Amino acid sequence: MNSYKTAETQAYNDIKTAKNGRKQQLKFISYMQVIGIILVVLGHSMHEYPERHGYGTLLYQLIYSFHMPLFMFVSGFLMIYSARGRDSLAGWTGFFRSKAKRLLLPFITLSAVTFFPRAAMSSMADDSVEMSVQSFLRSFIFHDNLVIPFFWFLQVLFVLLVTSYTIYLLFRFFRVKELYFYIFTTIVGILLYVKGDRLLTFFSLCELFDVAVYFAIGMVYARYCKSVDRLIPWGSPAVCVTLILAWISMFYLYKCDVASKPLCTTMGIAMCMSVSKILEKFDHTFIDHLIGANYTIFLLSWYCNIASQQVLHHFVELPWWCYSALSLFSGIYIPWAVYRIMSEELGIRN
Repeated sequence: MNSYKTAETQAYNDIKTAKNGRKQQLKFISYMQVIGIILVVLGHSMHEYPERHGYGTLLYQLIYSFHMPLFMFVSGFLMIYSARGRDSLAGWTGFFRSKAKRLLLPFITLSAVTFFPRAAMSSMADDSVEMSVQSFLRSFIFHDNLVIPFFWFLQVLFVLLVTSYTIYLLFRFFRVKELYFYIFTTIVGILLYVKGDRLLTFFSLCELFDVAVYFAIGMVYARYCKSVDRLIPWGSPAVCVTLILAWISMFYLYKCDVASKPLCTTMGIAMCMSVSKILEKFDHTFIDHLIGANYTIFLLSWYCNIASQQVLHHFVELPWWCYSALSLFSGIYIPWAVYRIMSEELGIRN
């Protein structure tokens, strides 16, 4: 009996060690997510800048050159990494249900809760929201009617995940060589980027056309990461500096030639990966406390950004950078505090 318990305990520890080891392998991805969400909140914290809400500033343009494609890259990576790490794939129905619960449920809930106060306070916002049933219904469907503008990401990510997973299952079912799946999805992503109709606002498809190719690149990297990592020493400071310089060079080229934007974005993602690999390699842990909270920060930071900028400015006159600093800090750490409280209540540990 004791030997059975010992064996059972050892098996449990082996499983736990394997899971922790697999999780540790993804620490650089966690760092990429944290860096990305900090950039998101920072980009949304420049609203009170005196000219064009900061849209024309160099910092804003640098952030927006790659930060949302970065999340698509990470999402594509995680989908394939998770699928290939299982003995058997999750069924389509289960996958659809899990993604709808994780992405669409928060989107619908927060949009519905936010619609009425936002419509009532339209005088304090840049874009007014009409208080009507039609406007309410359209806010769940069309990109230009979203109550929380950057929630387009949830719509687009849901479509990309479900569509890509469906194609992945079909390729597996018909025993098509896996390489062809990555070639097919990458080509489709490129075609969507080149040929996609940016006026198609239904379920934010106008945004999907811009980012689908980076989701595909993330899937490709997840499959061939070992081969790629042998060629590129991401954790080398020299490589990191080179990628940063390449990103900046591509950025200035992109400002002169819009056609070079994909190169700029790709270099930005590669630069962020190198920074994340360096953080992991040299065990820099100063942003570790934010790991796991990035999705909660994404969902809730808008409320902090609005309250500390547009709403506060309606009552108090301060230098623009005061609003930005308050927006950045509150946009990260109020949702982070919510995440920590929820984690403790639910018994979740990183």
